[in-house]
Amino acid sequence: MERKQQIRAELKKKRSALTSAQCRSYSNTICEKIWNIIEKEHAEIIYCYYPLGNEVDVLPLAQKALIAGKKVAFPRTDGENMDFFQVMSLSEFQKGAFSIMEPIGEYSISEKTPLVIVPGLGFDKSRNRIGYGKGFYDRYFARFPSCRKIGAAYAAQIIDCIPTDSYDTKLDVIVTEREEIE
Repeated sequence: MERKQQIRAELKKKRSALTSAQCRSYSNTICEKIWNIIEKEHAEIIYCYYPLGNEVDVLPLAQKALIAGKKVAFPRTDGENMDFFQVMSLSEFQKGAFSIMEPIGEYSISEKTPLVIVPGLGFDKSRNRIGYGKGFYDRYFARFPSCRKIGAAYAAQIIDCIPTDSYDTKLDVIVTEREEIE
């Protein structure tokens, strides 16, 4: 646990070192690559996240998916659980837990095979992820294991090895501005 905390601190520092111009440019490239996956896989249900700080900004991708008529949802937490709520517009948010923008919809959706774009502090080449330590995504994926899980990350967030526990969920692919890790 102490090692994970140390890795989180190092990764926060690495990500903070990126300029806003780099984050914008890299985010655009990452969104284009993820859109190509969506198109290739004919994905119709896309679960996104609302970026916090300088996380990869996937909002342009969510907007593009909405325009294309896809079902788009964002997470909202309630106690220990997280569920996804469909949005029809990127104006349907309010500040929620942990100061993260959350959808205001009343009813959660639980599609069997959505394509889920996953944030994180860090990732490794084995497709492991380390988040902020609350376990929301891991618990969600334990409830809905058939989700297609795509990590959105800057290349600077890829490290050699993320320590894992039995409850940690491996992603299907990680997309950075430089590569796709499958």
